[in-house]
Amino acid sequence: MRKSNRISCLSAFLLFISLTACSGGGADPAAGNITIPVFSTDDQNVTYIGSDRCLTCHETLTPDPVASYFASRHGRPGSVDATADPACLSCHDPIGDGGTLAPWFRDLPLPAGGMAAVGCENCHGAGPLHLAIIPDHPNPVPDFNVCGKCHGTLPASVPEHGTGISANILAAYQQSAHATSLGTIDYPLCARCHSDDVFRQYGAETAGMDGEQLTAFFRDVERLPALSLIQCRTCHNHGGILRASATTGAENGQTVSKYSRQFNLCTACHQVFLTATFNPASSTYSYLLDTSKTPYHGITDLEGRPVQGVAVIWDTHFATADGSIAGYAVNPAAEQACLGCHDPHGTTK
Repeated sequence: MRKSNRISCLSAFLLFISLTACSGGGADPAAGNITIPVFSTDDQNVTYIGSDRCLTCHETLTPDPVASYFASRHGRPGSVDATADPACLSCHDPIGDGGTLAPWFRDLPLPAGGMAAVGCENCHGAGPLHLAIIPDHPNPVPDFNVCGKCHGTLPASVPEHGTGISANILAAYQQSAHATSLGTIDYPLCARCHSDDVFRQYGAETAGMDGEQLTAFFRDVERLPALSLIQCRTCHNHGGILRASATTGAENGQTVSKYSRQFNLCTACHQVFLTATFNPASSTYSYLLDTSKTPYHGITDLEGRPVQGVAVIWDTHFATADGSIAGYAVNPAAEQACLGCHDPHGTTK
């Protein structure tokens, strides 16, 4: 089935090339010819084909990444349109193919100046390079260098670009503990949180496991031949969506946020285990540290209580029932549960 899909995709691409040749890239529709948009070329002089051509195959072959892309800021209509300043479009629509995605957003109000978007080829490379070597791909999983072309030093002229965690993302990351997390670690148990590859492969499956459970799970997992350091794609899914889901609770006929997407993502490695108690008066949860589960790097005393001073958040951020650890006001249900204090790109306070 997959092979036939690839053959169909290649056939569609060859048809596209033939139509382009016939149309001259800008023929008059009234003359009976088909007009195919002509985009720019990459540094190898390969012409981009437009995101709509990528989606012709990938909506079927890889539906989950496509859905994630369309849910992200990269793939949805935004405040920047096709008539924006070229300096803005150099990152918001570098190829100029954002308008080809408009048919997927017929139910949304589109910008009057035309839709701009960060298309597939901006990050994955020119489509013909992929189609020429199916099933291989020149850049199937872009690394931090690709992200850094735009998410580097952003212009301070736009307030939300030049301040906070949006400022100097690439430089902050390169100086962070995330960028040096790999070192010589290649054991799967360690690499789950110290590498990009093992976290993306096993992170979701092992979410919520304590140190003992993680040790048992990875006992029979073979080492990967090569590992990559923690980077953008480790935490961000296709198009920038966080690689985690929020946790909700059903309380008195309503759905209540219990743990945010951000909190679940960060604590997948920076482990902490909590008990949540619903408060009907406020329709929120209150939290206490669950001392029955110990993180992989956690240390307990002879009575099983967390030992403070260990480099994991379980001994600082949340109170214990007996008051031995006071904790402080962190709301795990908040969208910015961790970013309220921490810069995740620089891994600093």
